[in-house]
Amino acid sequence: MTRLGGAFWFVLVIASGVTNFVVKQTVQGLDDKLTSVRRQTIVEQKKIHELTADWTYLNQPELLTNLNNRYVHLVQLSPKQVQTSLDNIPLRPAPTQTLETAPQIAMAAPVTMPAPEVAPPAPEVVPPAPTVAATANPPPAPSPAPIVPLSAASPVHNAPLPAANEPAPARPASPPRAASLDSLFAQVSGDR
Repeated sequence: MTRLGGAFWFVLVIASGVTNFVVKQTVQGLDDKLTSVRRQTIVEQKKIHELTADWTYLNQPELLTNLNNRYVHLVQLSPKQVQTSLDNIPLRPAPTQTLETAPQIAMAAPVTMPAPEVAPPAPEVVPPAPTVAATANPPPAPSPAPIVPLSAASPVHNAPLPAANEPAPARPASPPRAASLDSLFAQVSGDR
């Protein structure tokens, strides 16, 4: 029994010594990391202090006025430039694209589709001129037409380009819409 008890105490002393060594090394590693993080924090605080001082110097009104007069020549906002509502801001004219300047699209194999109904061309929207005094109830601004992509099998893509003196053919009102994403993918893959 004494041999077994002696071996047990010897193994226990060795295990506690190894555990003590591992814990000591772990604590020293964590202490080194903490010291490193504290040093980095001090360096970052010094950088923040320097940047704050630079920002304070560069944000002086006299310096900004001098730089403005020297380079950009900005002036104060006049009351005429202030708009009271979005309806008073004039709309940008919609860009027009003719078939002559349209990008060339690869000609797809013709697909038999029912003839689309030809809609009359939409009248061009002219933005209202800004007025000096805003009315109590200004008329609502016209909403722009939605942009709808045409498929490659559309008759517009398969038609030859007109000559320069011919008027452009009317576009169909809207292409047929797919019921779901799966049918849209099937339509696209079927067109290729």
